[in-house]
Amino acid sequence: MLLEREKELARAEQAVRAAVAGNGSMMAIIGPPGVGKSALLRTLVDAAAPHVRVLRASGTLLEQDFTFGIAQQLFEPLLAGVEKAHWATWFQGAASLVRGMLFGDSCSIGLNRSLRQETILQGLNSLITNLSEDKALLIAVDDLQWADAASLRWLAYLARRLDGARVLVAGAFSEECEASDHTLLREIATSGARTLHPMPLSVGGVRQLIGAEFRESCDPEFARACHEVSGGNPASLAEMLHRLRTAGFQPVAAQAGEIHAASQPFLRDRRMFCLGIQPVVVRDLAQAMVVLGDLAEPELISELAGLDSIDYKSAMQTLDHLGLLADGESPRFVHQSVRYAIESEMSTDTRALMHRRAASLLHTVGHPAEHVADQLLQVTSGYDAWEIGVLRAAAGAALERGAVREAARYIRHALLHRPPDSEARGRLLVDLAAAERGFDLAFSVTHIAQAVPMLTSVTERAEAVLWIPPALGVVNQSLSALVQDVAGQFHGRGSAHAQGDLGLRLEARTRCLRIQDAAHLGAAADRLRGFGAAVPVSTGSGRELLAVLTYAATMTGGVTAGEISALVTRILEREPPRAGHAYTTLPLLVQALVLADTAASVTPWLEAMREQAQRQALDGVTALVNAERSMILRASGHMAQAKSIALSVVDNADSAWPEARTLSVWTLAMIALETRDVELGERVIRISPESGDLRVVVAHRMVRGMLDVVRGDLPAALDRFLDSGRQLSRCGWTNAALYPWRVWAAAVNHRLGRVQAAAELADEEHAFARAWGAPSAYGRALRLRGMIAPGEEGIDLLRQAVDVLRRSEDRIELSRTLTLLGRRLAETGSDDAEEFISEGMRVARECGVSWAEGDRDSELNGPALRLFAPERGELTKAEETVVAFVLRGWTNQRIADSLGVTRRAIEKSLTSTYRKLGVSGRAALVEELGARNADE
Repeated sequence: MLLEREKELARAEQAVRAAVAGNGSMMAIIGPPGVGKSALLRTLVDAAAPHVRVLRASGTLLEQDFTFGIAQQLFEPLLAGVEKAHWATWFQGAASLVRGMLFGDSCSIGLNRSLRQETILQGLNSLITNLSEDKALLIAVDDLQWADAASLRWLAYLARRLDGARVLVAGAFSEECEASDHTLLREIATSGARTLHPMPLSVGGVRQLIGAEFRESCDPEFARACHEVSGGNPASLAEMLHRLRTAGFQPVAAQAGEIHAASQPFLRDRRMFCLGIQPVVVRDLAQAMVVLGDLAEPELISELAGLDSIDYKSAMQTLDHLGLLADGESPRFVHQSVRYAIESEMSTDTRALMHRRAASLLHTVGHPAEHVADQLLQVTSGYDAWEIGVLRAAAGAALERGAVREAARYIRHALLHRPPDSEARGRLLVDLAAAERGFDLAFSVTHIAQAVPMLTSVTERAEAVLWIPPALGVVNQSLSALVQDVAGQFHGRGSAHAQGDLGLRLEARTRCLRIQDAAHLGAAADRLRGFGAAVPVSTGSGRELLAVLTYAATMTGGVTAGEISALVTRILEREPPRAGHAYTTLPLLVQALVLADTAASVTPWLEAMREQAQRQALDGVTALVNAERSMILRASGHMAQAKSIALSVVDNADSAWPEARTLSVWTLAMIALETRDVELGERVIRISPESGDLRVVVAHRMVRGMLDVVRGDLPAALDRFLDSGRQLSRCGWTNAALYPWRVWAAAVNHRLGRVQAAAELADEEHAFARAWGAPSAYGRALRLRGMIAPGEEGIDLLRQAVDVLRRSEDRIELSRTLTLLGRRLAETGSDDAEEFISEGMRVARECGVSWAEGDRDSELNGPALRLFAPERGELTKAEETVVAFVLRGWTNQRIADSLGVTRRAIEKSLTSTYRKLGVSGRAALVEELGARNADE
């Protein structure tokens, strides 16, 4: 169906009539691919055939190198269909010179080879004249842009000699396609007496075509949508409509909005076909845009494609006319599918070569290293030195913004072609380890261990081992030996090096690795005291060393809690809350503050760090910070939340983060001791049973002692508590605040009737705690003595304990002591008893706990703690629904799909639920509520 071509057909028929009357001419039909040039030419031929002799030909890309191929297409069918008697008339005069060229007669072969082009043009022109003597002639040539150059030259020659001839030459071509000779095409177009430019169909024409395809009336809105997508191009529209009908579409308004999305594959294929027939400069420009991607700018694109300003402008106009460009000032493809399609057509070698050239170009004009590196990632062969430098610089920039996986990708590519065991490879392995430790700490330290032997510089080796987190070195003997060996080499170079930043950091690491060695622990405390007032808090290396020395002093109790708190405060005032603290000795500061009973002040610092770690998807860092938070929550009396967070950490933390598990084990052990929770105690024992960390070893020992108490085996319990003390003392960890082993041992001795032994242990605990000065430890020691001492002496000690504990962050210990004091006073009939008991209950409720009922015989070390279960009453109906799905094991995406909402909405609902119930995450939620449902 030929639509909206009435004017063009009228002009074409007029040209035919003029030719029949002896007024020949050239007529050019010009337009983009698919606009209907061929259809118009065919219609013209069909209409003119009864009145004229028709010669037809068509250019093809495959026959562009076939000299005078169009001429032979035109004449061979005609001459093959008539008797040779006519040939004498047609090939008379100059036409005889081309008879051999067209038919290859043996008698004419020698002549053919010697014919000059001018002679051939004259001969063909004479043949046309002879053919038109008895009947007007219509020469119709389609796809002229692909005709061979010799035939184009002949048609241009002929076009200038048609005046007075009974010949109409009608040629159709696209100026936007690759052509054998654009100059000759323009000459033919200029010579044409008539030039037809078929236009895209109007919305009305589109609607007619839709009606014909679907054989039913079309809604105007559907027609407008089809017009917008196809641009009114008849060929594109016809194919699109066929696909839509095959896909089950109906020409109704309701489906108008779906046309664009449904047509994308077809549009991409159509555009790629059109691009494939464009001149080389257009294809080169499109490929340059693909390679440069979002960095595509006119100057860069033209430089990469090798185009001057004129060719660039022309090629860009062609891409725009083909519908491949999006609106806007910057060169961009209309859809990503176009980019992918062009890229898929490029060979691997071409792609790699262009990306390498793009990298060099971007580097030359000063683009950031990551932009250049993104191009180099597409290069498959070895890299030059400057390219390796760019990849390393890009990795550094990615690390700065927290994109650790991108940084690792850059370095892995740089490593692809580095010689094994070379120093250059060693440096790259260090860079890779720096990136990997954010998401795969195990591989990170493995690569450091591989890199160090390759590095010849002691300084570089020292810098490399600093990427190993000290906490990992504590539990890994080979890593510990590596760090200490390199530190020994570095410090052996002299005191100037030892006192520099690198030297201080290495000293911090080696002291951290020996923190369980009593001799080194004492030396660390001496080193701290040696600074006097001039502690090095102004530098990161100084703060890292101070963290270890402060922790060492805390373990020994060689300084007071007040001094530790003041020093840690000074350190943290200078230390920004960065996720990188997890890889240093700085986490030791949090533990020191917990033991000093002043940890609440560090909570905002940790929260800022946790948010940063979560933004950067640093799961290991997040686990460590959560473990630190659980310690602080327990120390301040928020037992349920501390337990939930700690359990979540031990269930989910990577084994490459032993410190996160160790701190969580310590927290859970302390909670188990407070609550006499057998199940929790047994779980603590199952966690990290082979750990060599003294904190875990003693946690297991203390919890086993508590379990012995609950089971009634007091002698076994006493042995475990005393053994815990001996193990701590052997390592120099004499601070009473770390583990309450004397408190439990004294209480067991007292129950066993060993009053003197109990009193001695209580007095020792009191002396250590008073010297340390932390209100929680000192108040607990006073409470222990008050429990053991009879009568007024015991009551007076409990009153002193209450006064001390009012200054403590440990609200649980205050509540316990208030309750004990109230009960002792009640035994004497004191009017003050109820006041202390009520206050103890109030403080307990504020902490979300209560005290189990019991008597002095059953309580041993004071009343047992009971944690309140999280209440679900505050949850909304929607939150309850989500929780129900979570307990069934559904993923967030599955829940979202079921409820018809976004995954983000489910995540927000769960975040609110965690906050209301005081749990740390999904695992803790399932554990808490799942266990409760089972009980119910």
